[in-house]
Amino acid sequence: MRTEIYPIKNPADSRAIKKFWIKAFAVYALAEVIFLGATYFITYSQCPSCVLPFPFYLWQYLANLLLTAMFWYGLAFFYKQALWKAITANILIFFLYYFIYAGMLYVVLNSGQEWLMGKTLRYRSFQDVVYNSWFDIGKYVVKLSAFYVLRFYAEYRKAASQRLELAVINKDMQLNLLKQQLNPHFYFNTLNNLYGLSRNNHPKLPAALSQLSDIMRYVITDCNQHKVSLDQEINFLHSYIELEKLRYENDTIIEFDVQGDAGDQQIIPLLLIQFVENAFKHGMKEKSKNDWMKVSTAIVDNELAFRVSNSNYSSLPTGGIGISSVKNILELQYQGKYELQMQQEDHCFSVTLKLSL
Repeated sequence: MRTEIYPIKNPADSRAIKKFWIKAFAVYALAEVIFLGATYFITYSQCPSCVLPFPFYLWQYLANLLLTAMFWYGLAFFYKQALWKAITANILIFFLYYFIYAGMLYVVLNSGQEWLMGKTLRYRSFQDVVYNSWFDIGKYVVKLSAFYVLRFYAEYRKAASQRLELAVINKDMQLNLLKQQLNPHFYFNTLNNLYGLSRNNHPKLPAALSQLSDIMRYVITDCNQHKVSLDQEINFLHSYIELEKLRYENDTIIEFDVQGDAGDQQIIPLLLIQFVENAFKHGMKEKSKNDWMKVSTAIVDNELAFRVSNSNYSSLPTGGIGISSVKNILELQYQGKYELQMQQEDHCFSVTLKLSL
């Protein structure tokens, strides 16, 4: 068995986000150097004997960097959780930050190392350390504010970049989907089949003509909208499959199953057709008695589970322009809200798309 699962996160976006946070942390590290340097010189100018040895300030700097990195990582982990979880996490992270730093400071202050603390110890108990480190609460608030400002800015940049990219490629992508999915061969084959039905005065002819009309109306008119109703997309798939079935024998298994109520849910037009078209193109191309295809759509609340299974795939069709376009649309329009899985086992190929509408 061979399986390919396309993750929700785009690797390129992940690298860009990681790079952004590395730069942001480097800027913070520089700001911390400036802050500690200013603190040192101000203290020295007012009270030279109050200045501690340089190793203490170096330790303080490194400790602040370590705790800030851990602090930001914790906030990032809970950032997109439910509101109550995020608030609870912020409170817990604050106490952990505050008391961990106080504990580290207590150990250093009472280490007895003159090269680190000089000859005078300022605090003797942990309570004294906690009481006299209230200023660190202000530093925590600054770091908290810095994290959320940076996070909002990163998401704004990402959204702006995606909007620009989408605006540039959307028209070409839609046109490409039309060419890839409903190409002239489909219309040519359908008209040939309709011609054969008309010569025999077949009872299926009126329904087939109506289905072809529905497909053309959907592609030419309805698909000009940014989103269409899920019912429209499902009806379009049904008409497409019924017309394609005219090319096969009556005993060929071609099934289309719909479960659940679409309600007022909407979807990007022509998003699902590529998988069905590929199934006919690759999985049913031999027209043998072993050909079969099953398409299922399940809707629960605002969740869509779409699956296409078919016969005779020799390899996973991952390199085609159509599949690539669908993956781009999913990443741009449904980032973090979809899972696409392609699986090949024996003489069966299946593609499953789970989508939050």
